[in-house]
Amino acid sequence: MKEKQTIDFITLKGQEIPVKICFLNQIDLKFYPENPRIYSIITSSEQEPDQDEIENIMLKRDHVKHLIQAIKSNGGLTDPIFVREDNHVVIEGNSRLAAYRALARQDPITWGKIKCRLLP
Repeated sequence: MKEKQTIDFITLKGQEIPVKICFLNQIDLKFYPENPRIYSIITSSEQEPDQDEIENIMLKRDHVKHLIQAIKSNGGLTDPIFVREDNHVVIEGNSRLAAYRALARQDPITWGKIKCRLLP
């Protein structure tokens, strides 16, 4: 059964851009190393960390630990993450992705899919 997608619009540089709101498998998404939160953590390294290293770094952050509890209490995200449709890189919401992955390790059925806004 195909999941329902909703169309929404975001404003970028004065233009209304259509985005799809849907649920994607969190395991298929990629962290965005150039994201300021991630970049500030990894710049001391000589080489760019892989996705697992980014996740491990993020999970040590206090704000991600708090997010895990907030997401669990709310039963999901209050704000969908922003994902590039072509390569599934998370442009906005890397901390939420890390929190979802931590929750999915405990309960993969409940936390396997994450609410996203797909950017064209």
